[in-house]
Amino acid sequence: MISLPLLKQSIKSNWGLWMATTLTVNLLYVVIKFAMGSITVSGNADPNVLVPYIMALQAAGLTLEGLFTSIGINPDILTGIASMDSNVLISSIFYPVVAVLLPLVYTVVVGNKLFASQIDRGSMAFILSTSIKRSKIAFTQMFFFVLSLVIMFFITAIFDVVLALTIDNSLAIDKVLLLNLGLLLFAIAMGSITFMFSAIFNYTKYSLSLGGGLALVFFISKILGLFGSDLFMNMGIGIEPMAFFNNITMISLFNTSSILNGSTTYLIQFAVLITISITCFVIGSIWFTKKDIPV
Repeated sequence: MISLPLLKQSIKSNWGLWMATTLTVNLLYVVIKFAMGSITVSGNADPNVLVPYIMALQAAGLTLEGLFTSIGINPDILTGIASMDSNVLISSIFYPVVAVLLPLVYTVVVGNKLFASQIDRGSMAFILSTSIKRSKIAFTQMFFFVLSLVIMFFITAIFDVVLALTIDNSLAIDKVLLLNLGLLLFAIAMGSITFMFSAIFNYTKYSLSLGGGLALVFFISKILGLFGSDLFMNMGIGIEPMAFFNNITMISLFNTSSILNGSTTYLIQFAVLITISITCFVIGSIWFTKKDIPV
């Protein structure tokens, strides 16, 4: 079912981008989690230091709320930020936004290179001139794509677990593993979509327009949807109508809130991501075996 020469070719042509993506994602894990960990540690200052300042305000008949209001700062916002859990912030912003971005780029670029780019450049004609069946080509490319993502997120999960064991007040290991599993399932689902478009179209411009365009819409919608999320609303800086954008991005199926609060909603959403992956991979593979390819 797998063509080893084609598999080796796919690895050779994509390993550089894979390596850069994997290393950069892990670097982001280290930088952001250590940064948030240092903020948490520095935030554990002795509250008694503030007592003289608070007493001075009270002696003058003033309040902290009045002070903040006088300089144009909503005291509710400061209260929300002060009470914010750094783990919730990381899980709500880092995982579904920052950690998603680079794998998203990887799936768009590599997905296009699997079929459409090769057909567009004419190199697919050489592959088709051999004895390899189209179904074998499609399965090999799908196998490579999924395997590359599995290895990528296996490595990042190991990094993440090590960080969780190293940094104080980090997430529990089971939560860390579930978050990385969610990232993997989303990346595979997005990869299956770009795989499908690449298999359907014979030209890169169409494959990238739809695959890359959809990825861009999902990512921008997720960023906009953050402003309507419970996290931002509870901090006092949210815009409730912006929550609409969470309904039009597939990234919402990577439900970090459900994973953190222990509900089972994320299991259903994981199943949806798996269903999307299987459906798109099957459609793309069948389409590739049936369509006319210019040679």
